[in-house]
Amino acid sequence: MAKEGIYGEYAVHEMPEHYLNTYFSKKITELGPKYTLCKEVKDKVEFIQEDIISGHNKNNIYDVIFCRNFFIYINLSARENLLINIDKKIHEGGLLILGGSENIPRENSTFNNISIRDHFYIKNLANKPNSYKNALSSIFPSRIQKRTTKKGNLSKNLSGTGELKEKPKSSVKAINPIEKILKRKKPKKEKKLTELDINPLIEPAEVRITGIVVNNGIKQTAPKVNLIHPLENKEEPVKTEDNKLIKREILLKQRENEIEKKEKFIEEQYKILEFEQKEVEKLLYQTNEKEKDITNRLLVLERVKRQIEQRERALNLREEQLEKRLVKIGQYSKKMIQQELQISNQSKKLDNFDETEDSFTLYEEKRMDQVKIHGNKKEIIIKMGYYGLIQSYDRNMSATKFRIEGLGSGIGLILRDLKNNVFAMSHISLPRSSASKQGYHLLFPHTFADTSVKDLINNLLYNGASRENVKALIVGGAKLFLDYDMTYQENIDTIKKELQALEIKIDAEDIGGLSERSVLYDTINDSLSVKKSWEFQYRKIT
Repeated sequence: MAKEGIYGEYAVHEMPEHYLNTYFSKKITELGPKYTLCKEVKDKVEFIQEDIISGHNKNNIYDVIFCRNFFIYINLSARENLLINIDKKIHEGGLLILGGSENIPRENSTFNNISIRDHFYIKNLANKPNSYKNALSSIFPSRIQKRTTKKGNLSKNLSGTGELKEKPKSSVKAINPIEKILKRKKPKKEKKLTELDINPLIEPAEVRITGIVVNNGIKQTAPKVNLIHPLENKEEPVKTEDNKLIKREILLKQRENEIEKKEKFIEEQYKILEFEQKEVEKLLYQTNEKEKDITNRLLVLERVKRQIEQRERALNLREEQLEKRLVKIGQYSKKMIQQELQISNQSKKLDNFDETEDSFTLYEEKRMDQVKIHGNKKEIIIKMGYYGLIQSYDRNMSATKFRIEGLGSGIGLILRDLKNNVFAMSHISLPRSSASKQGYHLLFPHTFADTSVKDLINNLLYNGASRENVKALIVGGAKLFLDYDMTYQENIDTIKKELQALEIKIDAEDIGGLSERSVLYDTINDSLSVKKSWEFQYRKIT
């Protein structure tokens, strides 16, 4: 507040109008007029935040120190420390100004009082020359004057005039209550102020307004303070300024009335604010409830949104899978049509054979469903409905591996006799041969699971395998078509059933799933590897 430099009307009521108009700007507010100090003066003021009793680190020495209304809030020990710090920071002959209810104890000989009413003190005044003292006496004249005269002087004054003035006629006049009080306060008998009298005729303004009188180290019961002005040798009569006091009392009364009105106004405004505060609290409570409701709804919407997004992703994935299956169904249908055409052509050729032609067995090299290779190829690729055979002891056979590409719902069946090194593999597409037409299962027994197992084991035995040593590996049975098409599961069940009937053990299997497979079997190290359509390389099964 000190940095703002804003003062009320009472704070500046004794300031000369010239200074008030020059260095202050006036502004009317609800609490009365306010006076703001000009910026040029405020910029010259330095504010220091410190413990005033302990002092500060600056080495400034001052001509004048104002310490008003601070002594009343500290104890005697703190006052002594404060006076020591003030003594260090003020020039010889410097001025110290205290509050109206504050005094320096008489034990302190450093500061001398030059104005009893205003509490002005000079540092080491006794050491100053008389010219300095006289100059101060002219600036601070004594305000203690006698208020009565001797009777002899009164008679002389009356005789000196030569005649008595007429006494004005008495008239009825309204007496101001304040004037009446002031008149009552006038003493009947006058007393001279001596060195033993300590009651000043005029109370300080702070004592009259605040009513605070502080013991500043002086014993009030038997004071020994010399209140005679140190700069004067003669006592002057005291002049009472009744008119000024009356004006001040009237001004204070007016200000009290204004303050009462403002207090009433503030109370009314406070009640209005309390009512508005309650309304605001109600609105705030309602707003918080609505906010919670909206937050809950947003959480529900976010949860529903996530569920919808998950369903959308699932539907998109399902749609992609269906599209892929439709493509595979088309490819599979084309293969089946081509295979049926091929079988039809083969059937026509067989019908043209002469019955007298030498017959051949199913296990001779003239079979149509056996895949053979020519040259130095190392792999036998098994097509749907065909089979392959590898005899490791046959030096004329260079192939050592079986391969099936695009194995879907069908089954890749591998039978092997590791002791005799005889291996066979078939590519099965359907579960039962009872659905075949025109003896198709006789020409291509490896198209069906029930006939393929029997034919393949007979081929192994015909080429030197031992029944006790034959073991099986099965791969395939993927679900590629619609849910009602259970061909993949029927193939798996039929293969296992036939192998169990022939007491052939299954060493390893890789069946089921939703993707096509590529199968690679190496007869040299007896390793089976599988790669699904979405995989980049073969993974080893055995």
